[in-house]
Amino acid sequence: MYPNLLGQKAYHHLSNDDMAGILNISRTAVESKLKSGRFTPQECKILCRYFGKPFAYLFATDDEISSLES
Repeated sequence: MYPNLLGQKAYHHLSNDDMAGILNISRTAVESKLKSGRFTPQECKILCRYFGKPFAYLFATDDEISSLES
C-alpha cells in the first residue's frame, strides 16, 4: 500500500512487533493497517517523527510514485 513506509521498515530492520511497539498497538493491528493503509493521523505523525520523513514521502501510494517516475 505504502512502498516508502515498507521500505523504511525494511531499511531499519523493523518487524511488525517493533512497529507495534512504536505505535503502541498490537502486532495484528499493525499487520491490518499495513494491508489496508488505514492509519490514524496520530499514528502517521508518530511514524513520520520516528523515520524522520515527511508525510508526503512516507505515505505516498504506489500510483503517486509511479506518476513521478513517468
